[in-house]
Amino acid sequence: MKKLSIKARVTLWYTSFMVAVLLATAGLLFLTTRSLSRQQLNQQLVNAVTDLVGDVHFRYGELESSKLDFYQGGVSLFVYDVQGYLVAPKVNLGVQVDALLEDQTIKTVEQNGEKWLVYDLYAMDGSTGFWVRGLCSLTEATRTSSLLWLLVLLVLPGVALAAALGGWRITRRAFLPVEQMATTADAISSGSDLSQRVPLSGGEDELYRLGATLNRMLSRLQRSFDAERRFTSDVSHELRTPLAIIRSQCEFALSPQANCQDQLEALESVSHQCGYMSAIVSQLLLLARGDNGTFQPRLERLELGELWEAVCMDMEDQAQKAGLTLRWQLEPGIFLTGDETLLIRLLTNLLTNAIRYNRPQGQIDVSLSRQEQQAVLEVKDTGIGIPPEQTDQIWERFFRGDKSRSGESSGLGLSMVQWIAQVHKGKVSVQSTPGLGSIFTVRLPLTE
Repeated sequence: MKKLSIKARVTLWYTSFMVAVLLATAGLLFLTTRSLSRQQLNQQLVNAVTDLVGDVHFRYGELESSKLDFYQGGVSLFVYDVQGYLVAPKVNLGVQVDALLEDQTIKTVEQNGEKWLVYDLYAMDGSTGFWVRGLCSLTEATRTSSLLWLLVLLVLPGVALAAALGGWRITRRAFLPVEQMATTADAISSGSDLSQRVPLSGGEDELYRLGATLNRMLSRLQRSFDAERRFTSDVSHELRTPLAIIRSQCEFALSPQANCQDQLEALESVSHQCGYMSAIVSQLLLLARGDNGTFQPRLERLELGELWEAVCMDMEDQAQKAGLTLRWQLEPGIFLTGDETLLIRLLTNLLTNAIRYNRPQGQIDVSLSRQEQQAVLEVKDTGIGIPPEQTDQIWERFFRGDKSRSGESSGLGLSMVQWIAQVHKGKVSVQSTPGLGSIFTVRLPLTE
């Protein structure tokens, strides 16, 4: 059996609830109306009989009936003597019932298929006793109530149909964004087009917030997939060149024309390219472990001034070979709980980047200071600078600003710096002026 849709179930529940409420309301109204009608009829019957008793007068044992009204507001009135014989009216209206006279008692009598409400009252006029009986038809009152109930039953299907159609329309419009979300999701899954977005409704309701959340998720997925495609392409490009060099060198070394010196040079080239590839793979594995959350830093308490001074001293020879001046001013006594290897790599990558993209006879200044419970590292160079449109791109993996000066750079240095700063719950930023140089600033929270 096919399961009903949510729209059908909501509409069915809504319609059933409406019909049940209408039936309950109609039934309560019917019972209340009948009860009130019966009370009103009883009171009307008693009042009519009581009024007639007050108007009855006997003269010399004879009833003066000329001024008596024997039909008042649907109540037929009769006067009987003490033996129960009809005294008035003289004309038989055909509405009398065969029932015992009972003083001040309202009772229901059924005769000839019709129900009557009967009320008798015994009274005295002087020394003459008499009975007054009032009759009114219950059949007419019941017929009116039955017609009312029949009218409700006739109107109810129309009301139920209108409620069902209205509920279906409202439910359909309410669930239209859900259908659009499903359609968009199907289109994305079938065509792998993550640029599509869920259309949003006009109101700030729950479905609007759901659609907005899905759109944000799709945007993140699109950025992730685009980054993954670029990453795959960049890795392929980076590894293709050294692999081609290794293959060509191996083929040359194995050729008959190669002598021992040529083979030795080929092996040196192969070793150099393997080292370059190994460095790329090592950095990629480290970044991948950071991305999937499996990397666990080896934390220890470090004195940053001593740690980074050693890095500066190691890099000084490399800077001098490039014709650059490396200066550092590191504030002592700044302690941080961090991973020593990663923090060394952070400054090493920044200095390597400053050396590679600096100008001849330029300089590099490294400073470390404490600012509001943060260790602030600045690496300032007098290099070529970074164009404003590339400021956000330099943190991407395999990005190179000036490819002519990148040399054997893998393009992973600054992305590693950003990741290392994030591992230590810090952040890195850059200020750069093309042609004048750049200032890289790393802020790391301190531990007491």
